Amino acid sequence: MTEKLNVKKGIPYAVLLLIFLVLPIFLHTSYWIGVLIMVLYKVVGSVSLRTISLSGTLTFAHGTFIALGAYCAGILARNLGLPPVVTIIAGGLFAALVSVITGFPFVRLKGMYYSMASMFLGVTLVYVIKAMKITGGYHGLTRIPKLLQNDIACYYVFLAIAVVLILILFRFEFSRIGTTLRALAQSQDVASSIGVNARFYRLLAVGMGSFCAGVAGAAYGLYSTVLSPTNYDMTFSLWLLMYMLIGGEDYFIGPIIGAIIFVLIPELGRGLSAYAPFLTGACTLIVAYLLPGGLAGIPDLIRKKKEQKAIEASEGRDDRASA
Repeated sequence: MTEKLNVKKGIPYAVLLLIFLVLPIFLHTSYWIGVLIMVLYKVVGSVSLRTISLSGTLTFAHGTFIALGAYCAGILARNLGLPPVVTIIAGGLFAALVSVITGFPFVRLKGMYYSMASMFLGVTLVYVIKAMKITGGYHGLTRIPKLLQNDIACYYVFLAIAVVLILILFRFEFSRIGTTLRALAQSQDVASSIGVNARFYRLLAVGMGSFCAGVAGAAYGLYSTVLSPTNYDMTFSLWLLMYMLIGGEDYFIGPIIGAIIFVLIPELGRGLSAYAPFLTGACTLIVAYLLPGGLAGIPDLIRKKKEQKAIEASEGRDDRASA
């Protein structure tokens, strides 16, 4: 029964993977390849943000750590000529290291206070990037060696990286560590009373989420070959959060669905791009009032409605029989 359940739950992921494998056959122009890579890039960013939020801490600095991974890889590739595999891993490790060091004083904070501290941290780090000469300052980092010269090859390499990162985050969440993080989200005091080190596990979640985000940022930086600090401001982090919330933060697939839909819709309807903020706001209100579980929660909502109708019908038959 468990094996069948696991296979059933894996079907949506397999379908999505198949779609992304065959899409370049139909959308093989450089423009659309770039759009698809951006989708994968933001999918990893949003899923890794959800990993950090498992412990009940919501960060507004996630986009900044993606930037750190991208800049680290870009600088190493341009100045030292290191191969992509080295620079991408280095970008992830650098983002994780900075996130753990800077997050250490804040992980004891709860709720709104942690979110506010992370917001100020993110803004500060972006200003540091703008102020440093090695990063190109306000003008950004240019002349970064490209990941691969062929765009199709770049896409499939990025797809492989995204799949590996998502599998790592999936395994991390559905392990004993993930269970402990959920316990912390429910009640830190209760978890601490049974010996759970809240600071350690929250830093572990921050480090893991930032590492995967940094790897995605590094790979995307090598693909785009140009980095600008304005692309990693607070708006970027808020969009990642929006993908997670609208897609469904209670479901692992939620941020994946949210990122795919809200990155592709403006591209599929270029004439509606001016109305994208209004469409996003409308979707947010619909999800907030009608779909508390997000888009990923629609199947469960339908199932519960059917079960409720079945129970009501059964009770009606019992009442008629007793009468």
